[in-house]
Amino acid sequence: MSRQRHFALICLIFLLTTIPVLAQEDDEEGTSQPEHILAWVENGATPADTSPSVEGRLALINDTGEILGAMPVPAQTSRLMACGDEATSPDGSLFAFYMGLDDGDLYLMSDSNPPALVKNVNALTCLGGGTFRYSPDSAWLAYIAYEPDASTSEFADGFLNVVSTSSMSEEFSYGNVTAFDINNDGVAFVSFFTNDQNEADEAAVLWWSGSAEREVATLRSDAGCKYTSASIGIAPDGNLMVIMGHRCQTGDTRTSWQIYMIEVEARSATMAATDFQSGTFAPYARTNNIFFSPDGETAFFTVPDGITANTVSVQAVNIASMETSIVIPQQALMFSLSGAPNAFPRLSPDGRWLALVVTSPNNTNTLTILDLSDRSAAPITAEAGSQNDVISDMAFSADSQHLIFIGGAGGGGREANNSLSTIELSSGSNVRVKRGHFAPGLAVSPDGNMIAALDYQVLEDTAQPPYLNLIRIHVDSGETTTLFEGATLVDGKVTDQRFAYPLTWRP
Repeated sequence: MSRQRHFALICLIFLLTTIPVLAQEDDEEGTSQPEHILAWVENGATPADTSPSVEGRLALINDTGEILGAMPVPAQTSRLMACGDEATSPDGSLFAFYMGLDDGDLYLMSDSNPPALVKNVNALTCLGGGTFRYSPDSAWLAYIAYEPDASTSEFADGFLNVVSTSSMSEEFSYGNVTAFDINNDGVAFVSFFTNDQNEADEAAVLWWSGSAEREVATLRSDAGCKYTSASIGIAPDGNLMVIMGHRCQTGDTRTSWQIYMIEVEARSATMAATDFQSGTFAPYARTNNIFFSPDGETAFFTVPDGITANTVSVQAVNIASMETSIVIPQQALMFSLSGAPNAFPRLSPDGRWLALVVTSPNNTNTLTILDLSDRSAAPITAEAGSQNDVISDMAFSADSQHLIFIGGAGGGGREANNSLSTIELSSGSNVRVKRGHFAPGLAVSPDGNMIAALDYQVLEDTAQPPYLNLIRIHVDSGETTTLFEGATLVDGKVTDQRFAYPLTWRP
């Protein structure tokens, strides 16, 4: 047995002796379990500054700050994070997270039960932007287990794996997959095939029905050209939209995007629109995305803008006429494996709202929320603050009625003043919940009433470093409770710095 698998087994055995016992005690009393915060607890000033030799803990913390159960986190872990932007299942019962370095493990947690090891994967699997998804009924989860060199290859691909969430059994697997989408009826995906120069000159579009897969379309690049990226979306009517990145070796060598409309039953593909773009698709960034309006009449898609590796233009296409229009011309931030000072995009649980940060050449950052149900509606916007201020984190409430975000100065220093705010999406009303020195890392309770956040404590003595407390904030009243103190003060001196980074709330 490998050292990593042995460690995972130890973790599972440890959990079986902690969390289930607590759940049983609640059941015997005839009361329902309260909600807990799942947090990464470790020594160090921040998650980026952990001890290279000391294990941390993945812990459940209750409303009084008591740690009720813990799973060891290996020393030198640099990534312990929700698995992308869709880590919580639609029914709220499941939560997926990643733990490791650039190579690590994917875990699935049901309610507050012990996490189950799903598979050893590359960190790209949990980057977001469609790399990990559930079916709408939460019966399946699907993810791409990327090749070890995916982030440095010309295009990122790996094995698509579909898992039953009830049995945790792998139901389906397929190789060379670059993109997929999932609904209750099955999974649509794109698989690249390469020539003798390892260039992707053919793409198969396939459909897995839950029992068998079939190829519904075959796309071929022009002579002397190759595919560099793909995204796929299942429209509400069951047909597919595929957007391909395409680049030629001679002639016009700019990257172009190509939109294909695919009728699944007819097994036909039609190129509906194409145009050149300013940038290229980086394998370590998710810049090729599709978002459908709830009525299926409009598709919103992103393509690189050539300014940075993970900034894009957001465009819309009318499905009936295939007329395209620009929604955001440039510098909308997308997912990147190397991270960024600003938050990555979030799609509301009901699929109506897309929240993203739009930056500018002079580094002014604006939170921009698109109503995907109404292409004509003006975006809801909120400025980060002054030049160089950031939108460092954001999260939708489970009912898709509010977006909570942190805006203001970043970095966590003495001058890093910012605010935790909430936007009511129906009205666009922006309300400050609390001022502070908030670090990235927030989680919203399932009922939307509470926020778990990290807040730097700044001492009057300027020689003492700020330290991170985990706090719980009531959204309406602003009432605050400290759940975890990030240091010990000895004669006014900061010692034993530690943190409790919130991942999610669990029932």
